Amino acid sequence: MLRIRNLLLLVLVAGVAYWLYRDRPTPSQFIDDLTRPLMGSRAAVKEDERKRVMNDASNVVSQQTDDNVGMLRMGMSKSEVQDLLGQPDKIETISPRDPVRVRWDYRVVRRSVVFEDGHVAAISIL
Repeated sequence: MLRIRNLLLLVLVAGVAYWLYRDRPTPSQFIDDLTRPLMGSRAAVKEDERKRVMNDASNVVSQQTDDNVGMLRMGMSKSEVQDLLGQPDKIETISPRDPVRVRWDYRVVRRSVVFEDGHVAAISIL
């Protein structure tokens, strides 16, 4: 019984030694071989690709909106601001009488633009 167990242990050690000699796996290659079934699946690859595309797109949008915010100037008309930043997330009338004051809030760029008689009177950070 003891001889059979020792023989099996010797065969196992010899098999592992032969595998190491033949393949010479590096630690990263060994980990890749273990994780390939999960990471190589089409669903995992598609999900990873979707995340990469979304991240790239958000970086581009963020860069564009940051550039656009830098172009905001006092005295711009409502249409100029709308062309620059798009539709506001929230529009609030502050004062309906002379001078007419309206505030537009843009959550994405974290800015609030106050118009007085149709032109930018104040720009603030939300």
